[in-house]
Amino acid sequence: MRIAIDIRPLLERNRAGVPTYTAEMTRALAISGEHEYALFLNAAGLTVPADIPSVSSRVSHHFSRYPNRLLNSGFAFLRAPKLEQLVGDVDAVYLPNLNFVATKKPTVVTVHDLSFVRYPRFFTPKQRLWHALVGAKKTLAGAAAIVAVSEHTKCDIIETFGISETRIHTVSPGVDARYAPQSQEEIERVRAKYSLPEKFFLYLGALEPRKNINAIIAAHEQACTDADFVIAGGKGWLYEKIFSRAAASKKRDRIRFIGYVDEVDKPGLYAAALSFVYPSFYEGFGMPPAEAMAVGTPVIASHATSLAEIVGDAGLLVDPYDHSELAAAMDAIAEQPTLAAHLRTKGFERAKKFTWESSAKKLADIFSSLRK
Repeated sequence: MRIAIDIRPLLERNRAGVPTYTAEMTRALAISGEHEYALFLNAAGLTVPADIPSVSSRVSHHFSRYPNRLLNSGFAFLRAPKLEQLVGDVDAVYLPNLNFVATKKPTVVTVHDLSFVRYPRFFTPKQRLWHALVGAKKTLAGAAAIVAVSEHTKCDIIETFGISETRIHTVSPGVDARYAPQSQEEIERVRAKYSLPEKFFLYLGALEPRKNINAIIAAHEQACTDADFVIAGGKGWLYEKIFSRAAASKKRDRIRFIGYVDEVDKPGLYAAALSFVYPSFYEGFGMPPAEAMAVGTPVIASHATSLAEIVGDAGLLVDPYDHSELAAAMDAIAEQPTLAAHLRTKGFERAKKFTWESSAKKLADIFSSLRK
């Protein structure tokens, strides 16, 4: 089969969850060699990112010359141009994320989460408008198959849109092989690059209300440990409130913002941390905890939504609304080396469940099922 893959999420300047998923899944699918893939990127004059499979007998690259807003308007309101007109004849179209598209071919859509439905207050007006125009309910109703990144997301889709569970397949993301135990030399390189303290708790992700970073600041104030708190990631919606809360903290001198972290530095950053703390209110999957576990960093995460499913008994799960419980978990890891070692071992094993190879195989099988 020849499958068109919409890799437009890679146009985002700084890669986060969806762009990383798009790049990794596309590469894993191409390596599997099970189908042919036509990669569509709407950006005239740009080159395909280096980590995307190069042109071969099984992979082709296709660019449109339409401005992105014009193309999306055509897809949404005119139902034209058809994607197959832009990439050539295909048997199916794969969207690694909900997006504007027009096609007469069967579509497979990955849904990462329904936070835009469950918690619209966590999104900017522009983001809310974008999601409304994309029309998730209509897109999913017309899809030949739906891929959910977790059982929690699958249940959310069923409950929210009334779609039969027989049409929804759970295929988790993988954890890249570079997320593995790090050498002391690599840890010290990253420590020097970002001027990291000797002992610290780490948050890594977008700086936005949904991630509940202010709860970590509050818990850090309550905790007895003398460890610092390092906040890494790009500025998101209402990030100013996080900066303001940190500035008002009685431990403000022990809170550090290091901004966006280069991909190559993330494994070493995780490894340098005493613990990775992620009390998010809502996650469709939650890649950072899986990455931290693979590196060998003890994880403290919210028991909400999919995070309990991903972390399991390999981390400490807490109520995201209970700052005292979060503080107690931070103290436990800081003060009990045996507990930290236990979580490190459990995390290694837990992370082995998530591989791009196995995920790509499941997705390729879904494509194959469309011709039956």
